[in-house]
Amino acid sequence: MRIVLSHPPAPESVSVEELRALLADPERVLWVDLTGPETEHLELMEKVFGFHPLAIEDTRNQRQRPKVDEYEGHLFLILNPVVRDGAETTFRELDVFIGPNYVVTVHPEQESVVAEVELRLQRHSNGRPLTPGFLLYALVDTVVDGYFPVLDTIDEELSALEDELLASPREAILERLLALKRSLIEVRRVVGPQRDMFNVLTRRDLGLIDPELMRFHFRDVYDHLLRITDTVDTFRDLLTSMVDLYMSAISNRLNVVVNRLTRVTVVIGAFAVITGFYGMNFNHTWPRLDSPWGTGFTLALMGAVAFGLHRFFLRER
Repeated sequence: MRIVLSHPPAPESVSVEELRALLADPERVLWVDLTGPETEHLELMEKVFGFHPLAIEDTRNQRQRPKVDEYEGHLFLILNPVVRDGAETTFRELDVFIGPNYVVTVHPEQESVVAEVELRLQRHSNGRPLTPGFLLYALVDTVVDGYFPVLDTIDEELSALEDELLASPREAILERLLALKRSLIEVRRVVGPQRDMFNVLTRRDLGLIDPELMRFHFRDVYDHLLRITDTVDTFRDLLTSMVDLYMSAISNRLNVVVNRLTRVTVVIGAFAVITGFYGMNFNHTWPRLDSPWGTGFTLALMGAVAFGLHRFFLRER
């Protein structure tokens, strides 16, 4: 357990009894961060904070979709920070409890969002009083802002793949396109529920969030989510078009190969007709089988036929 921020200030590490005393002060706002959660953390959430058992159970089951649950005296939110590692898009889980004078964050490993928000509040507080609603806004805003660099990376990959696709379509490009499509589907699956969260966070009867935050700050985050959704949908349409373009390019390449093979087959067929004529057991042919210029004439005839077919194919394209 670590007290990230406290207003008025408090020691970073406190005992359970000291934490009870801090929470009992209605004028104090605490941000408590838990990494795990470990067994003692589960007991702390149940006995000190009084969180609902279902919410505590959700902190133990990772890889859940974003949501917000309203319980008596507190809210429980699941956020999904994202990281782009090579070709893989990975979403983590950040659980957040918000009460009248506290915010509790729970995550399985060290969470960069917590460090970013802590630094952000220390540098850019501008004398604003620390409130649970503003802490929640800073967490949600930081998580949502983390989606934009991932989309920028995907945009750059799409541009590079488009150039490669036009220059030389190959199966490796198709595999990368499908991998990007899976990443976009995952982003869309996470962003959609987070937009729905704001139907609860902006309710005026909620009581845990300042009305000013509802009107301006959370609306700004909601606008960012709309932009992300539109961008993801645009990228998905572009990916579909690129996959169709790949299929068309492969089909055109196949048609070119078949066309060339057909030309060769026609020429060989013409040669087979000519040579087959002389292969029949006729007593009299022209030129005669014993003619000294018969072989040259036949070869010249085959060359003339090949040249004529070639000219015909060029004219007919």
